[in-house]
Amino acid sequence: MSKKALLGLALTLLVAAGVLIERGIASRQERARSSDPQGGLPSGAIEILDARPFAVDEPFVHEWRAEKPLMSAGYLLALQVDPDLARPRQTYEPVLYVGEQTAERCNAPEVGGVLVVVVPAPLDAAGRVALDLDTAPIWFGSLELPERVDAARITRELAAARAAGIGAARRRVELRTGAEDTIHAPTRWELQSYVDDWIARYAR
Repeated sequence: MSKKALLGLALTLLVAAGVLIERGIASRQERARSSDPQGGLPSGAIEILDARPFAVDEPFVHEWRAEKPLMSAGYLLALQVDPDLARPRQTYEPVLYVGEQTAERCNAPEVGGVLVVVVPAPLDAAGRVALDLDTAPIWFGSLELPERVDAARITRELAAARAAGIGAARRRVELRTGAEDTIHAPTRWELQSYVDDWIARYAR
């Protein structure tokens, strides 16, 4: 066999091996992800380190939901969680839920396990953020890409969390939930300065 033919054969084998490896990885990830949260949820304790309601003048897209809803209010939270669940991933991850919403992870701690998150929520008739952190469950759901989570998925995840008896977060501080405690910012971009401050303060 000529040198050119051998080179072509080697290249073909390399490409085939790469395809098989990619398919194997994708298959393992798909099995681990599971489209239905029945395989057991992470149950690590979650503690609220700090919480502040926020409101912005210009609605923003909540990218951590399949529906990409527009939001203009919610909560900024600092959460102490299991470091293994907080660690950044390049693939499916245990999705963090607060109440009936996915939480936007704003940092990716390699150690320490403190997550600073933004949780969208509507305003009530009195102009207060309509999310009761005293009763809203906070938990990690089954593996998925957060941007693929829709309302139906959240309903299933919430039912699974309740069935497993998880989601009751402890709190280290008295929650500040009044109108006078609300962070006001023109846009999500301006809100980011508060997010960055909290990351520096809590996620060192």
